[in-house]
Amino acid sequence: MVLSLFERSGVGLAILDPTLRIRSVNNAFSTQCGRYPDDICDRSFAEFLHPSVRQYVLRQFGRLVQEHHAPVVSRSIAMWFHDTAVSGKLAAFPVRDDSGRVKMIMAQFTPEEPADDRQELVGSQRKLTALTAKVLEGVAAGDPTVRLAAKLFLSRQGVEYHVSILLRQFKVPNRTALAAKAYSMGMFSIGCWPPKILPEYIRPDRQGTDRTRGARQDGSD
Repeated sequence: MVLSLFERSGVGLAILDPTLRIRSVNNAFSTQCGRYPDDICDRSFAEFLHPSVRQYVLRQFGRLVQEHHAPVVSRSIAMWFHDTAVSGKLAAFPVRDDSGRVKMIMAQFTPEEPADDRQELVGSQRKLTALTAKVLEGVAAGDPTVRLAAKLFLSRQGVEYHVSILLRQFKVPNRTALAAKAYSMGMFSIGCWPPKILPEYIRPDRQGTDRTRGARQDGSD
């Protein structure tokens, strides 16, 4: 009955047990996942949380079950569907039995309208190379060009070459906007310093090729 109430709203709904295993879903959640309900049920809800927010959300759910905390509401969270990050609003509400223990959790997910550039960057064809990911991590950490060049054994021109590639790829005007956009897309691990790009956003290693290209930007290398 609960599932049917959400069908017309377009909100994805998953019913979880106290261990966060999915017991049932409505058609909207199934469509969001791109899987049949039978392929979703009995899986851990953690599988559908993007790696960048997984531990944070699981801690929130743990408090919800064990400590009688208020419902979990995250207005900008990333789910992991089709090997693609989908941002939206996640809300989770406990259903308790007569003794006050949680017997099930209703998890609602409402996706945002995806931006075209976000879809381009998250797709498997637009992942970063290993070296470019290192450059982006350095930019997010606030490393100046000289320091980043020393860390990565590149020339200053080589670093600027990779930064210019990232600026065009992310369609942003400067380094500050580049770091902010990468964070907004969930590309960095939450609670990690210095910033670390998640493996899901890095293509198989082509570091040698990238270094060669970067070095070519400086005739002395």
